Amino acid sequence: MPLNLPLSAPGDPGSELTAGQDGGAIVRRSVLPGGVRVLTESMPGLRSASVGAWVGVGSRDERIDHQGATHFLEHLLFKGTQRRTAMDIAEAFDAVGGEANAATGKEHTCYYARVLDADLPMAVDVIADMVTSARLDGDELETERGVILEELAMNDDDPSDVVHEQFATAVLGEHALGRPIGGTPGTIKAVPRDAVWAHYREHYTPSTLVVTAAGGVDHDALCAMVGDALVTGGWDLPVASVPAGRRTATPAVGIPTAGTELVVRRPTEQANVILGGVGLTSTDERRFTLSVLSAVLGGGMSSRLFQEVREK
Repeated sequence: MPLNLPLSAPGDPGSELTAGQDGGAIVRRSVLPGGVRVLTESMPGLRSASVGAWVGVGSRDERIDHQGATHFLEHLLFKGTQRRTAMDIAEAFDAVGGEANAATGKEHTCYYARVLDADLPMAVDVIADMVTSARLDGDELETERGVILEELAMNDDDPSDVVHEQFATAVLGEHALGRPIGGTPGTIKAVPRDAVWAHYREHYTPSTLVVTAAGGVDHDALCAMVGDALVTGGWDLPVASVPAGRRTATPAVGIPTAGTELVVRRPTEQANVILGGVGLTSTDERRFTLSVLSAVLGGGMSSRLFQEVREK
């Protein structure tokens, strides 16, 4: 039975309505009870829809001895819930020709799917089930531990991955933002199920969840779907709760006072080079100017780097 959740209506403090980039699309935002944020971009004429559940937890939120726990958890959410097996989750999307995947970053984890608009209720229900009621089965955890160790080995074989991880470590030092997202072989081998479970229970909460959808989407219908699915998964959605606030780097990110040169030698035919440092914050108004500069330097075939390095 659908829940009569009190949503923020257009014009209310918790609701926003803006025109989309293509003129016909409409972007809406609502805050559900529990602090769950829902954002949609309705694109008239499309029969497909993409939906994502963004959880405000990334590798920066891990204990140093549990590096990789967030990425580990992302894998495990596909391995079964209280209502579905891993095969049930996979077959739900395959049966309708849809696709689902996930990604872990330093500050967020995202579970997303693309389906026909008629199959959006299924996609929302499955993803919400994964987010709210994962089982984290011990046997599945041990199997996935091996999978992640293989991923780390694969990344270590790719010089472009290695150079980016080493760059982050060189610039950010011991700060959590400088650690590799996937952890290290040592931490992945050592992290126990209890630590992954505690990480899940602490960070997967209504106030840290943002649900987004674009395409053939009705905003109010999606809000109702999300609320129903989260309650079915066992989450309590108190009306008085508010979304999690903007995060700050704690401790503050130190800015290097001197240049550093780091060379990692591998038996490869080409070299991967990074020159960089600490940049602007995501809210700095100068970020738009920086984006233009980035395009001029390396944004396409006419960019300075492309012309100098490849053409000349």
